[in-house]
Amino acid sequence: MTDAAQPTTTPIPEVYVLWHPRCGNGDLLARSILQWLRPGIGMGPEVFYRSAKAPGDQPYDLPLPLPGEKDRRLPVPGSNHGKTRADHQIIVPLIDENFVTELPWRYWLQRLAKDSSQKRTIFPVALDPTAYNMPDEIRQLNYLRPVGSPTTAAPATAEFTRMERSLLKQLTEAMCRLLLPRPASAKGRPGGDIPKVNVFLSHAKQDGAVPARRLRDYIYSQTQLAAFFDENDISYASTFATSIQNSLESMDTAALISVRSVQYAFRPWCRREFSVFRRPRQESTARNKSQRWRLYPSLVVEALAGRDISYGIPEAGNCPIIRWNEEDADLEELIITTVIRDAMLASFHSALGASLAKKPNQIVINWVPDPTTLLHIPRIRRDESVELLYPGRGLSSLELQTLGDFFKNVEFHAFEQVRQ
Repeated sequence: MTDAAQPTTTPIPEVYVLWHPRCGNGDLLARSILQWLRPGIGMGPEVFYRSAKAPGDQPYDLPLPLPGEKDRRLPVPGSNHGKTRADHQIIVPLIDENFVTELPWRYWLQRLAKDSSQKRTIFPVALDPTAYNMPDEIRQLNYLRPVGSPTTAAPATAEFTRMERSLLKQLTEAMCRLLLPRPASAKGRPGGDIPKVNVFLSHAKQDGAVPARRLRDYIYSQTQLAAFFDENDISYASTFATSIQNSLESMDTAALISVRSVQYAFRPWCRREFSVFRRPRQESTARNKSQRWRLYPSLVVEALAGRDISYGIPEAGNCPIIRWNEEDADLEELIITTVIRDAMLASFHSALGASLAKKPNQIVINWVPDPTTLLHIPRIRRDESVELLYPGRGLSSLELQTLGDFFKNVEFHAFEQVRQ
């Protein structure tokens, strides 16, 4: 990797969801954002709410302030949870007519947008048409626009579920685009635009092309992402192997989707694509310091039908699996949003892990460990005594016992255990 292509520093964000106390469904949408961004074993950025008034304030006064906020009450002790290493605030205001008409709330958000003392990104959400009547600092931003009627959709209905999915999809794409490491050459582009996040679609042409094409078409028609699909993205007369290798190793390629059909396990190029992408990449090489390794996420789309028989591939490790269904019109959305969320989480955990590593015998990875991935790390393969740090609150005793049987000289510690 050349100096010009070296990645910029990835922020460690905290997410703040803001909504007016009278906002219909505001609390439900905030809870959905929390559950989506922090899945599984405590992975993901911290998510905080700002809606209820501070103790002793008048009804409909502003809620608790954000850390470091200017011209407001001092931060209330205990308003954040535990120790934080965050250096960037992501603000998600759920803007409805109450947010717009309540002048203190309008100017509070305007002040947050103008305050340059804190690294902050605002992703405004338009819950109804009045949301665009905010001050210029907010109105000029490109809003997230969930489908339907977010403030009036009845909970536990198909309308609410569709709207909720739409909001989470847009927020996930925006956060992934912000957190994915970028070459230094990408800084300072006109308008502050950031290159699109790319998804590599790996499939066997004999029997996996239909799901892959549907995923490609969804990406270009319904998202702000890009896709690598060989029949579209390898130029005529170019070297096939070089084009694929360059795309797999590009910093803009955030995730890989493997369409696992009957023929997939028998196709050497498919296996090679998966193997190259799933190989962890070393991010730190300085001697006498901890090592950091980044794994880019993959997702397996199980495209078998009826009594089809295929074979597992060790390269898949602990990748999540989603079963393909031709009749499910919303399946592409679930697949793409899930893998992009994993890409966002992988980048977040890489940055957080770098802030936690302190000792020469520590190895930090940005995803939940599995034997296939760990064997790519030379110090572990050589059976050295090391401490492995991984995201989340900790694996189950069964998983730790299985890993311990493979790697007897490795101590496994979760990020949350190290932060305490």
